[in-house]
Amino acid sequence: MDLRFSLADKISVTVIIVGLCGVMLVYYISNSYKTFAYQHHALSVQQLAYLETNDLFEDLKSNSLDLALAIEHENNFQRDFNLGRNDDLTQQLNDQFYQYFVTAGVIKLLKLYVLDTDFTLLSTSTEGVSTESDSEIICPGLSRSALERLGSAKLQTISGTCLYKGIPVFAVIVPFGGLNPKGYIQVITDLAYSLQKVEQSLAMPIQINALNEDLIYQSKNWDSTLESNNCLIVHLPITDKNDKPMMDISLLSDMTTFNKEVQEHRNWIMALAFFTTAFTIFIVLFVLQKSTIPPLAKIHDVLERIHLNAYTESKNNRLLFEQLLEQIIKLRHKLKAHFCVMILDLTHFKNVNSEYGKSAGDQLLLEVEHRLGAILRESDLISWVGTDTPGHKLLPSGTKTQYRATIARLGGDEFGLLLPSAETEDQAKAVAQRIVETLNTPFHIKDYDINIKCRIGISIYPVHGKDEKILIRNADKAMYQAKALDQTVFIFDPKADR
Repeated sequence: MDLRFSLADKISVTVIIVGLCGVMLVYYISNSYKTFAYQHHALSVQQLAYLETNDLFEDLKSNSLDLALAIEHENNFQRDFNLGRNDDLTQQLNDQFYQYFVTAGVIKLLKLYVLDTDFTLLSTSTEGVSTESDSEIICPGLSRSALERLGSAKLQTISGTCLYKGIPVFAVIVPFGGLNPKGYIQVITDLAYSLQKVEQSLAMPIQINALNEDLIYQSKNWDSTLESNNCLIVHLPITDKNDKPMMDISLLSDMTTFNKEVQEHRNWIMALAFFTTAFTIFIVLFVLQKSTIPPLAKIHDVLERIHLNAYTESKNNRLLFEQLLEQIIKLRHKLKAHFCVMILDLTHFKNVNSEYGKSAGDQLLLEVEHRLGAILRESDLISWVGTDTPGHKLLPSGTKTQYRATIARLGGDEFGLLLPSAETEDQAKAVAQRIVETLNTPFHIKDYDINIKCRIGISIYPVHGKDEKILIRNADKAMYQAKALDQTVFIFDPKADR
């Protein structure tokens, strides 16, 4: 099915396509903005969580220190330590698992140790996490670091983290005995338990996983929030002082409100883009309708019909040629610009039909049209719809072009040509001479070399007429004047017509 669209339809479709591209761009930008906002929100949540975990580390260290000081200040502890009653010390350490710090949930106590000044283990709690042996110390690296300290550094509390059986733990070593330490208390607590408080401080569900991805802790509303499809998962790796990973905290940020706002804004902008496109189409068509679109639309329609009839001897071609010229005159009248009309006649064309056959004659006419189309540059066609750019050089001889609309076959051996960029007699003669030289080159048709000649008559608007019929008639007269004077190209001369 051959669909033909008017110029107004094509302009409307063009504006609609531009509008759709604008709507698609809005959609793409909104998604890009959403991704960009998600990334920045994730960084913000990660930074807040990082600051919060640092605070929790400090709180855990402080609570562990308070626990150790509470143990040190007990009279029984000092007496049993001085007397070397290690079994009694063990019982006192076990008792701490049922004291305030543990029962109130301030910390989750895993192990307590009492060490001498050489960091030799004196006593260990039997409560809490089980070790391979009573002599095994959790986080031995921290004890070695404490032993290597000198001078006043031995009076300071030291803390660190480590993994014990895949569980992240926090260790604090606190000296006791005043300025001359008698020994040290080492407090081992569950790090993940203390970091669970991130959930309350940041008001978002969390999930804590070990390095082997085993679940350590998960908020009660984690699954329900995750199922909403409006959440952002932010990962916060927890590392030791050597930046070695210990566990991973996942934070679930609910983005429902943000996504709703983004969607509402996107819908408003897309609706605005749609109405803007529709309004633009209306304005463009209204302005063109009041200015140049009526003649342009007629030119467009005539050009298409001339192109469709290019290979036929349609009787309507001369009428179409006149209609095209009529609309061009309306446009050129406003611009006050000149252009030329040519009538080209092939001499002795009937002899070709009689000598070589009608099919050879038809093929010859097609070749003539191809050569004419190769001479006329593309700007000659484009200029007919209002974008005339005169002064360009002609295309090289032999150049092929798909544009044929400025050439109309008016009869069996007669062609009409419209040259909008040829505004003077010299320009018109230059184009005509190119045509003559091109058509004088032999045509190779069905193994025959056929030579033809042509006569060209030229009329120039508005010098030789301001009406399409007059311009065509004067160009036709000029062609007959060329025959009478035995010239190939002749510009209409009113004096020679008398």
